[in-house]
Amino acid sequence: MLKGFVDSNPEKEEYLEIPADRVSAEALNALMEEFILREGTDYGHSELTLDDKKKKVQKQMDSGRAKIVYSIQTENTTLMLASELARLT
Repeated sequence: MLKGFVDSNPEKEEYLEIPADRVSAEALNALMEEFILREGTDYGHSELTLDDKKKKVQKQMDSGRAKIVYSIQTENTTLMLASELARLT
């Protein structure tokens, strides 16, 4: 079941949370890569490979710290930190 985050404010963006098991492996991989590149996260003194970063993102998704969301207004799907989503909804 999809959870909708809807507000009566027309200027506020509306989101649907997409369960990870409803997304193909190829699409999930692309979403994780886009999230990693967009975040520009500092991983400290050691450089991590893209695969290592994807594993970290997967752990965030498994723990609920990162969510797959669909924007109704922009018709885009992306990964978002749960804390960021909470601020927007």
